[in-house]
Amino acid sequence: MIFHLAYEIPRPRFKVLDSDIPQLTPEEVRILKDQIRKNSVLIEDYVYRLDLLVNKEGHPYRETFVKKIRERLHLLMEENDTFRQVLWKHVQREALMIQYR
Repeated sequence: MIFHLAYEIPRPRFKVLDSDIPQLTPEEVRILKDQIRKNSVLIEDYVYRLDLLVNKEGHPYRETFVKKIRERLHLLMEENDTFRQVLWKHVQREALMIQYR
């Protein structure tokens, strides 16, 4: 038998996703932040690959596989920008609601 202290047991998370309300739920905010972090790691990896292929190995920047990496990188950066804008609007909305209370 294993004995757990109260602070060792994780609290259950209530996963509420509601598209009808204008504010984001805490679960939606967590999902956005998590996705931003994951995309940032992938962006860093793609930038490293591009640097390695183009600058260090001397592949032409118009190679097909380099173009594919650039397209993926561009898509990830656009996605991250969108997530950050949504998160920023949410923070501004919350700040306004706190200000008017």
